[in-house]
Order: sequence, then C-alpha cells, then structure tokens
Amino acid sequence: MRKGNLIAIVFISLLFACKNPNGMNGVESESGGIGNGTMSKQSLTPGEYVKWVRDEQHGLKKEKTIEDIVFSAQYKPAEYAICTEEKKGKLEDTLVKREKKDLEGMQYFDFKIGLRKGEGELLKYDLSSKEEYDKRVNYFSFNMQKDIQLVDGQDTIPCSLFHFERAYDVTPNSVFELGFAPGKNSTGNKTLIYHDNIFRKGIIKLEFENKDLSDVPQLETEK
Repeated sequence: MRKGNLIAIVFISLLFACKNPNGMNGVESESGGIGNGTMSKQSLTPGEYVKWVRDEQHGLKKEKTIEDIVFSAQYKPAEYAICTEEKKGKLEDTLVKREKKDLEGMQYFDFKIGLRKGEGELLKYDLSSKEEYDKRVNYFSFNMQKDIQLVDGQDTIPCSLFHFERAYDVTPNSVFELGFAPGKNSTGNKTLIYHDNIFRKGIIKLEFENKDLSDVPQLETEK
C-alpha cells in the first residue's frame, strides 16, 4: 500500500472517531441517537406484549412448587392489564392513556394456587369433609386477603384490592387478582408474601427484581 493512501485512511478513521466519541460500536439509545450501550426499548403489539410479560425468562412471573401445590404470581404492568381487559389486536393511544391513568397509584398481580399434576379440583385437595370445603370457599372469597402482603423496598404493604376468580366447575387451580399501594421508595425489589392457612405449606415468598420490572417493552398503539 502506498504511504499516501495509508495516511489518508488513518486521517479518515481519526475524523470518524472524533464525530463518534463512543466508537464504532455505539448502539442506539432510547432517544434514538448513539448512546453508551443502552438499546432503545422494543415496541410490541398487544398480543406480543402479553406474551412477553407472561414469559418467565423476563422475570415478571414467579413460581414455587411445594409438594403437590404450585404457587405462582404474575406482575401486571398497567399496559398488560389493559391488553388482557380489551382483548384486541390493536389499541388506540387515547384509550391506553385514559385507562392507564385509571390504574395509576396501585401495583397489580395475579396470584395463582394450583395442583402440580394439573388434575382434580384444588378446593377438594386433601379434603376431609364437605364442611371443610365450604370453609375453603369462604376463606378464598373473603378472608384470604389479610394473609397477603407485599414487601416493596423497605415497606410492608397490605393487600388493598382482592378478587377471587371463582370457577364453578372442576379446576386444578384458583386465581386471585391483587392490588397494593406503592411503597415510599419503590426502586427496590418486591416480594409477594402469602401465609398459607389452607394447605399448610407455610409462608410463600415470590420475589421480583426491580431491574426486571423496569425493563418492560413499550406497547405499540395507534394514533
């Protein structure tokens, strides 16, 4: 290679580096420019968004199995709650903003208790009498709420919204919709705690890392 060509190549490389101080390997930031290794958040359709949130590898769903019983919790970002409520392939931006505003000020989870083998009826598991069955139904409907807490950073928060999704046919699991007020400092990890007084499995703790709860994609909407 001629000396003159080599000098020209070096000069062009230095000029490019000056314009891009992060080097040639810079990636797009959330603002759309060249950043310091921060990728812009992906935008997902309602169906893709729901699927992403439910994928356990993203850390928004936690599960613990103790003997024959499976306890699981699904953290519900506001956009996720809107998607599952509307059940549409496309959502208008104005609708999402309006419903998201209605959901502000609370943290939402779906809590599920199920049989590991997926067979039979959860409420009849290890049952001794019809009277005990009725007590379980009553507990799940009205008294279970007091046995659920959320540790949010340094704060322990009682469950303030509770709904038992009663199924009137044979089903191996029961689902509970939960809502909690935010802690004073919600930048730490969150741990959902349930004191199991029905199946005698002790204190169930399901922990969510703050970095996972913060790293959620954007919901694609229509103007």
